[in-house]
This record gives sequence, C-alpha cells and structure tokens, in this order.
Amino acid sequence: MHFADSLMLQSGASLSAYDLSYETYGTLNADKSNAVLICHALNASHHVAGVYVDEAGHAIDKSEGWWDTMIGPGKPVNTDQFFVIGVNNLGSCFGSTGPMQTNPDTGKIYGADFPVVTVQDW
Repeated sequence: MHFADSLMLQSGASLSAYDLSYETYGTLNADKSNAVLICHALNASHHVAGVYVDEAGHAIDKSEGWWDTMIGPGKPVNTDQFFVIGVNNLGSCFGSTGPMQTNPDTGKIYGADFPVVTVQDW
C-alpha cells in the first residue's frame, strides 16, 4: 500500500512518502471489530501464514508463512473468526520502504541515508 502523506519519525526525520507490504487472512466483519495485527520481530516478512502456490496450484517450496502453525482456520489465531493483517515493517527488505528503495525527494537509493526507524514508528 502506498502512502503519499509524509510520516514523521520518532527521530525527527520524516519519510515524504512510503510503502507498506502486507497480507490479509480471513474476513473483516461488518463493524470491523475482528481485526488482528501481526507484527514481526525484525527478521521476518508480512507473509505470516499459508504457502505461496505456482500457476499450476502447487505449493512453492519453503514458502510457508513464519507463523503458519498459529494462524489459519481452527488455529489459535482462527481466521474463521478473525481478520488477520500481517504487515512488513518500514526499513525491511521484504517490500516496505527501506534502504534499498528510491528516496522520492532525491531520486536516488536511500542506502545509508535511510532514517533510523523505531518500534514506535512501526
């Protein structure tokens, strides 16, 4: 998801625009009270459950979500009951804006100029 509004970070720096990668599981209910946000701990992606499949419908090797044992129908975070959002943190290498992306203000890769992000920023 692309966000065109700037995001002020805890450090005082800001991102003038940014992207967040995410996946969802289950169905959001009418009053939107069944949403559960799953955040990762620094080294994982937004792919928290299930497996990716190829064009023929076969599971792609090693594509299982990092918390697949916990999220899904009948599992502790039951997607028959909850709408689960797995989000990728800013600064990650799994699709959200980070050091490998282009800074829209300069047109150059952020690299070491990417601002420090904290848990509060996530």
